Amino acid sequence: MVIRLGFVMTRSPRIKSKKTETEIDRKKMVYAVIIGIFLIFLVVLNYFSMSKMLDTNNADITDFEKPEEDNMSRDPAVAGLFYSSDRERLDKDVEHYLKDGEKKSSEQPKILIVPHAGYQYSGSVAAKAYSLLRSYADKIKKVIIVGPSHYEHLYGAAVPSYGSFRTPLGSINIDKNLLKQLVEKNELIKILDTAHKREHSIEVQLPFLQRVLKSFSIVPIAYGDIDSEQLAEALRPMLERKDTLIIISADLSHYYSYNRAKELDEHTAGQILNNDADIHEELSCGSIGINAALILSKENNLYPETLDLRNSGDVTGDKSQVVGYGSWSFTENTKNELVGIERELKSLEEFAGLYKNELREIVQISLEEAVRNKRFKPSRNDYSDNLFDKGASFVTLLKNSELRGCIGTVIPKEAVALDVANAAYGAAMQDKRFEKLTNDEINGLDYYISLLTNLERVRFLSEDDLLSKIEEGKDGIVIVDGNRQGLFLPSVWKELPNKKEFMQHLKIKAGLSPAYWSNKIYVYRFRAVEINKNDN
Repeated sequence: MVIRLGFVMTRSPRIKSKKTETEIDRKKMVYAVIIGIFLIFLVVLNYFSMSKMLDTNNADITDFEKPEEDNMSRDPAVAGLFYSSDRERLDKDVEHYLKDGEKKSSEQPKILIVPHAGYQYSGSVAAKAYSLLRSYADKIKKVIIVGPSHYEHLYGAAVPSYGSFRTPLGSINIDKNLLKQLVEKNELIKILDTAHKREHSIEVQLPFLQRVLKSFSIVPIAYGDIDSEQLAEALRPMLERKDTLIIISADLSHYYSYNRAKELDEHTAGQILNNDADIHEELSCGSIGINAALILSKENNLYPETLDLRNSGDVTGDKSQVVGYGSWSFTENTKNELVGIERELKSLEEFAGLYKNELREIVQISLEEAVRNKRFKPSRNDYSDNLFDKGASFVTLLKNSELRGCIGTVIPKEAVALDVANAAYGAAMQDKRFEKLTNDEINGLDYYISLLTNLERVRFLSEDDLLSKIEEGKDGIVIVDGNRQGLFLPSVWKELPNKKEFMQHLKIKAGLSPAYWSNKIYVYRFRAVEINKNDN
């Protein structure tokens, strides 16, 4: 009995423990199911309570505005044609050009003129300008790129709606604020993407900028039928910004022979150095942009510098038909250096100081030969080599202090020695206002030689505005109205010191009425250095 009870007593607790554990597990499962159902209920409840809000925005459709497509990017159009489409190759090419043409400037460039041909032709010329920017990479934050439209006929100029321009080297953001200012303040500037879609004159500048600048944005401007004055007006506020650079994209003469192209491009270079905003269309694919830059340069007393000047014949060796390329920088004239005709005048003064005796000899011999009906042709064997540089000159003859003849040239076309000799002959024998000079007159004759600077166009709004811009006692003046033209040397101010009388008499000389005025009149100024017969 005891044994049975002991047996029962030992088994009974084990059965009870097992049942208890099972019940606990069941209760846990029930609780877990209940909690799960509750969570699902909450999720469903939350969904139905929030769905209405998820399906409705806070904004009203009456306030809708079409979003700007700032993320649109203009893809490269001439990668693989004008420059490499491979990122690494392009990076190496640009860096090679920059190192090969490395230049530095003591002043931050405000304007650059650069070519826009394929890199194999003009890359080294452009690099001479872009290498200047490396020293100012932290300062230049905005770049205005101005190029002629080659594919879209434009009246005025166009900017794009794109948010950025891409090249194989990456993307460059467009400065929307500056772009908006340009459009709002200038009626001739419109938003037109088609003018930029294929245009290379702006695109080819971008890889250079990406290599020399750090953080910057751009404003691309493609122009067509627009006056350089109007373009300058649009760019004027940009030039006033300390963090902004203006780039003028332009090639030079097209498809002339090598020697002719050099002559034409050197003439254009002279105009640029003189801030002479009268570069003709046939001398540059981008003449309007260059002229606009020169207008701004003169207004702001900028200092122009030629960085490189060459043509495709120098690269390919084919000199039958070439295209010209040049690069220039314009910096603030902090050293107050002479520019334009003032700089040329100084050069002429130094030239006259060295060669006045030889020039006087040429005039004297020319006059003596003229009265014998002969022309004198100075020889290189007899005169200094520099006298065979091109120059423009007048020779004025005086008898008893009265005018006896005056002939000359305004545009330098031949050696100054030959030009002076021909001017002396012309003054003696070809001035229709006087009889031909005789041998008896030579001994009592006085004369002076005038060496001329290049012409500089005077831009004005009215006749009074013109008079305000003329410097009496200094300026020689040329007026042109159709086929009529007249010229006064600076020496005429001695007889006509009043500006108004000076211009009235010049009109008469041109065959115009003294009171005549037309908006079609062109006026040019120049300076002259005089060499008198009896100067020491």
